[in-house]
Amino acid sequence: MLLLVAVSAPVAYAQSGSAEQSQPIAMHVGDQLQVSSNRQSLQLVEIQGNLSAAKFSSPHRYPAATFNFTSNAQSHYSIKLTFNNSSEYYVTITVNDTSNAQQEKASYYVSSGQLILIIDLDVGSSDLNPSLASASPWSNFTGWTTRFGAAFPLWVKLLYVFLGMQFVAVGYKWIRFENRMREEDSVASRFDRGNQLYLWSEVLCKFLLTAFLVIAVVMGGQLILVSVLKFMFLAQVNMLSLWDLFVLGFAAGITAIAYTLKLCLEKSFDLKPLFQD
Repeated sequence: MLLLVAVSAPVAYAQSGSAEQSQPIAMHVGDQLQVSSNRQSLQLVEIQGNLSAAKFSSPHRYPAATFNFTSNAQSHYSIKLTFNNSSEYYVTITVNDTSNAQQEKASYYVSSGQLILIIDLDVGSSDLNPSLASASPWSNFTGWTTRFGAAFPLWVKLLYVFLGMQFVAVGYKWIRFENRMREEDSVASRFDRGNQLYLWSEVLCKFLLTAFLVIAVVMGGQLILVSVLKFMFLAQVNMLSLWDLFVLGFAAGITAIAYTLKLCLEKSFDLKPLFQD
């Protein structure tokens, strides 16, 4: 009798034991909270909050496999779900928004037994429509500029700033020199605004071409170096990633546009600098 009591006591304790998990969830009004299990393990559902604005699934019989919850107003809910199964099972929490996009919030694995899942649900207003209604063209432009600038690495931005300052300084001196030489020449006339625009397009084209070549050399050199170290020496090298096809393509595209603009100005004004070197 004592031996039977000693053996059955741990088993009874293991069966009566349960795991409890708490999960905070935030979603917008109209979004759907879905809690699903791969087995019929959902035994009990308890909801506390503004039930007049809530819509949730109520199975005809338990155990069940899924539970859905939606709220039509801003509110706070406490949802307690009790799962139990004699074999292993999974529990997954997902949120489906109004555009049918699904986002997984949490997932749990239970080898066997009971799981008490407490969801601290905060339903807030959707800030999508107000932002679109109050957005001005200037705010949209600044937001687009910020997102566009974030696509470029820091070293590319510094390269463009450094080369741009150099080319502006040297180009200004070069145009002044060209203008002074034309004033001293009795045949050539002084540069007008159209001629100066063409000369600045020449400076811009050379600046963009130089930046593109530097970016291509740096990216290509790193790609070759990493390939040689990996495939020839079998070395696992964790280097700073400088290779970015978007940045390289943008640099090539903007250089081609600047060169096309220079050609159009050259054909329009029929002008080439006197001292090209």
